[in-house]
Order: sequence, then C-alpha cells, then structure tokens
Amino acid sequence: MKAGHHASTVPVERCGIEPVPAGLKTVGFWDQFSIFINFLINPSVMLHGGAAVAMGLSFQAACLAVGVGTLSALVPYTVMTRIGVDYGIPGQVAARISFGIRGAQLIPSAARVICSIYFFALNTLIGTIALHTLFVQATGRDLPLSLIGMLFGVLQILFAVLGYDWLKTMSRFVLPLKLCAILYLAGLLATHPGPEFRPLAVWHYQGSQSWSWGIIAVWFNTSCSSWLSMITDAADFCRYSRSRRATYWGVGLASVCGTLVAAVFGAYAAACVLGTSGNVFTILSSTYPQAGVLVVIFVLLLLDNVSINSLNIYTGGLALENMLPALNRATATMAVSVVGILLSGSQDVVSHLIQYIDVIGSMFAPISGIIIADIVYLHRWRINTSQLFDPAGPYWYWHGFNRSALACMAGGMVLYYLVIPPSLLKPLLTFVVTGGAYMLLSGFERAGTVARH
Repeated sequence: MKAGHHASTVPVERCGIEPVPAGLKTVGFWDQFSIFINFLINPSVMLHGGAAVAMGLSFQAACLAVGVGTLSALVPYTVMTRIGVDYGIPGQVAARISFGIRGAQLIPSAARVICSIYFFALNTLIGTIALHTLFVQATGRDLPLSLIGMLFGVLQILFAVLGYDWLKTMSRFVLPLKLCAILYLAGLLATHPGPEFRPLAVWHYQGSQSWSWGIIAVWFNTSCSSWLSMITDAADFCRYSRSRRATYWGVGLASVCGTLVAAVFGAYAAACVLGTSGNVFTILSSTYPQAGVLVVIFVLLLLDNVSINSLNIYTGGLALENMLPALNRATATMAVSVVGILLSGSQDVVSHLIQYIDVIGSMFAPISGIIIADIVYLHRWRINTSQLFDPAGPYWYWHGFNRSALACMAGGMVLYYLVIPPSLLKPLLTFVVTGGAYMLLSGFERAGTVARH
C-alpha cells in the first residue's frame, strides 16, 4: 500500500487519494496554522486589496470587502477540515458522497484542477511581473517574462511534488521570513516622507467611489468565490492532523490573521499612490528602487509564490489523481504544474481576474453548498471510507452519478448567472440556496424510496 511508509523516511509523500493511516496523523496546531496562514498571505489576496482601492473604494471599504468576502466562506471551509482529521481522505474523495464516484471525478475534481491551474498561473504571473520590474531596475537588462515565469515556477513545483511533509517543513521556515519582510516593507511605506503615505492619511483615504456598494459587492463576491473554490482543499491539508481542536484553532486563527495581513498590506500600498496602481510589489519597487529594498521584495515574492503555489498545485494533483486514479500523486501534480506554467505566460490571467473568478464562483458556490449539506445534515458526519472506492457500493448511485446533486448543481449555476444580481452577494446566496435545495430534494427522494419498498 502506498501509505505504508512514514513520510519522513522517504523523499516523496506516498499517500495519494487513499486514507492516511492513523500512525501518520501527528500534525498539531502550529503546523496547521503555518500552512493555512501561508496559504492566505499570497499575491492574489494582496492584489484583491490593492485592486479594490484602484477601482475606487476607500481604504476601509476595500479591506472590509476583501476581508469579509474571504471570511464568509470560513465556516464551510472549516467544516471540511473535519473530514480530513476524522477520516484522512482528501476533499475530492469526500465529494463522492454527494456527487457519486464518477460524478465527483467529473465535476468537483475537474473544477478544482482548473482552479489550481488558474490560481497557480495568476500568482506566478503577479510575481513574475514584479520580478521583471526588479530585474530591470537592478541590472538595466530586460529578460522575457516567459523565461522568468518558467524559472520561478520550477521551484514552486518541487515542494508540491515532494508532498505534505516537505510542505509542512517549508511553511515553518517561510512564515517568519514572510512576516518580517512584510513588516519591513509596510514600515517603509508608513515612514515615507509623502503625506499620502502616512497611516492616518491612508486610513482616511476615500477614493473616487468611497463606499460604493456595487464595487464592494464585486470584491466581496470575488474574494468569497476564491475561497469557496478551495473548499475541498481543507480536508487535503488536514489529513495528517491529530485532533479536531488543534485543527479548528489553527485554521480559524490563520484565516483571520492571514486575510487581515494580506488584504491590508495590498490596500495600504494602493492607497499610498491614490489608487493609481493596485499591485503592491510594483508600487514598492518604484517607490523604493534601492538595491536593499529590491532584495527584500524579491525574497518576499519568492517566499509568497513558493508557499501558496506549492500548496495550490498539491491539491490540484490530488484532484487530478481522483479523476484519473491510474496516476500517482507526484505524476498528477507534475501534470497540473506544467499546464499552470504554460498559462502563466498569458497576461489575460490578471487582466480578466474578476471575470475568471466569477466563473469559478458559479461552479464552486453550488458544489460547496451540496457537499456541506450532504456531509453535515444528511450523513451526519458518518462516512464508510471503504465504500467511497467501491463501484458496487452505495456511492455509485446511478451509473456513478447522484442525480439529485447534478440537478442542484445545474440549478445553482442558473441561479448564479441568471437570477441573483451581483449586488446580492451571489456566491454566498447560491451556496445557501443550493445546499437547502439539495437537502429537500434528497429528502423527497429518500421518502419516495421508502414508500416504494
């Protein structure tokens, strides 16, 4: 069995989509906290905060929209951590309960692979653009963005392929360095001689649209959709956890602290330049072109991208393995990584960020609602893991698909696109309505089955 060796005695993690043995479940609070806060302190969340200010929001409104949007999905995300802790299975395998074995392979897993590739490309491109600017400033030479992105992506892939134990060790090392770099760079912004850089000036910065509800809703929806797209990742990162208590505290504190640090840092920088730019790294490099500062920015970018993207494609690899069980975890992770690097060469990844994440939200808002309703309310946390891999078991449903989940998934996407306006916080409302509809439909289906028998 692939999981039969301790992760610390082999160079590459052996556990794929099968349950992690109880003897390997040794991870405590600090490692969970380090992994999840590294997951949230990333260029994408920083860009959300900065871009919200660049779109016209005040500093306070931008932080609120991005912060509350991200944290709104914390409850379902934390719920999924329990699946990893209790049963040692990835979230994509747990999705077989709701969608059926084939359904989970073709819907949640396929959607997660697409999201992993997109967010890998997004974070890589944000970092690549900033690194390109740093390189030009430091050397006066111009390197192709594609070359920088490819070199940048290789290091990120390494940790993901090696697996969870390496990701855990990397997170312990990276977190204090990232926090020190952010504190240093934030201090430079706060002490800049320009009056618009002062903390009180940033705090009171109003922007051109100030508290426009339409723009607040855009960034709430964008942040909420991004977080809901990682709903199954929660179980992936908690499969080696030894207790629910340590996991809940680690994930909860990391989510609050990580969101606060990343969103505020990005929004602060954008407010300093009066919303003329939303990329904190290019703002810093143009404001402080000195070599020492550029080195710190480079280190932060490197650590940011290595931590977030290594975790990102790790979960993408598990999702692809769930789709194609013949692949092992390392091979699946490599396949996701290669496509991500190729996509990171397209500027379209950043320029159409809101539109792409809107599509992601249309998929994962109903997926998340269905999975949470099924596991928490219908199955009451009771899972027979061996049946999740049995084509003759109860999770085969109808030719491998749960028709109730498929119907609610289709209805949820229609609801998202055609019924709920963006101003009503559509990913969150779609999540709630789809989950409720799935509970009702499943209840009627079970009642009909009992009546027939």
